[in-house]
Amino acid sequence: MIHEYRLHALDAVRASALLLGIVLHATMSFFLPIPAMDVSQSSTLAVLFYVIHMFRMSLFFLIAGFFAHMVFHRRGARAFMHDRFKRITLPMLIGWVIVSPLLGVIVIWGLIRTFGADAGAGTEAPDMGLPLTHLWFLYYLCLFYVGFLTLRFLLVDVLDKSGVLKRAADKLVSLLLSSVFGPLVLGLPLALVLYNSPLWHGWFGLPTPDYGLMPQLPAIAGYGLAFMLGWLLHRQSELLSTISSRGVFYLAVALILTGLCLSLVGLVPSMELPFADAASWQKPVYVLSYTMAIWFWVLGIIGTAIRFLSAPSVVWRYLADASYWMYLAHLPLVFFLQVVVAQWPLHWVIKFPMILLVATSLLLLSYHTLVRPTRLGRWLNGKSVPRQTWASQP
Repeated sequence: MIHEYRLHALDAVRASALLLGIVLHATMSFFLPIPAMDVSQSSTLAVLFYVIHMFRMSLFFLIAGFFAHMVFHRRGARAFMHDRFKRITLPMLIGWVIVSPLLGVIVIWGLIRTFGADAGAGTEAPDMGLPLTHLWFLYYLCLFYVGFLTLRFLLVDVLDKSGVLKRAADKLVSLLLSSVFGPLVLGLPLALVLYNSPLWHGWFGLPTPDYGLMPQLPAIAGYGLAFMLGWLLHRQSELLSTISSRGVFYLAVALILTGLCLSLVGLVPSMELPFADAASWQKPVYVLSYTMAIWFWVLGIIGTAIRFLSAPSVVWRYLADASYWMYLAHLPLVFFLQVVVAQWPLHWVIKFPMILLVATSLLLLSYHTLVRPTRLGRWLNGKSVPRQTWASQP
């Protein structure tokens, strides 16, 4: 049985995973030429990017799988698919049409401001497939929904009517989440994939599948496993208490492993592929440390949230609602602000917080006035809040 208090913590985790994406993208111009190379470069922000990127989307997909299983069993398959189409597929399709051209214009503007009017002249961009932008996660959610519902039908309704496989899966999940060695086992599938990827750039961890409709194996091994674990975890929600009891310990181990990883690849990314000329032990150690760190971060954050954010909170409830819209809409705004300030002779300590403050303020304002009390709010969040009842909403 799922106790209601636990959902408050998981709502906070889901909101945090999305909002951290805004922070992550706001760091990029301070150590990468995307969307423009800021005159004030920062290894500190590079490390911040590295750490957030390590766990954020695995955390999100686990929570997405948890809530997907909950909604599926509350509403049934037909209502579930209708809800996911309305709240996931349609925003993805409309977002691609609106966001992709905006981002293209802003990135070209940023390159010109950084490298001059001849930036990119004489070079042909590689054909990487359809740009999915930052909305790639919606595409993979759609793939996982279809894939897991199909798999569930085959296993539960066709091959496993006696429930043997279901009970075995429950036992395996219980063993993984009850053992301190669980993160090692959970990281092994992705570790094998990354270790055998010759063009893998280790500093950027799990490659972001933001181009092309063909599902990418690292994303399936990393995010698909996270989604599956969340789906199965909802069947045994009492395991959240076990995770909670070890949350702080998991975070401590995650920090140690992250430090080890950074000592092997450096504080900022290099244009060269890592480990090409390194000692033979470095790549396997890095891959195992990185994939274990992912799961120590994920379980540590969830466990700590359950321990300290279990009580109902007006702020977290609001942010849980607002974060989806804010993440969908943020990237053109953040990239625009980065290009605007890139040449300003100010330190990143001033410019980075300023970008975040302006962007989040505008995103919250747009959500509060244009989304929350409108049909768009009902479309994205499954509900809208009448203007006259804003102050009374939890």
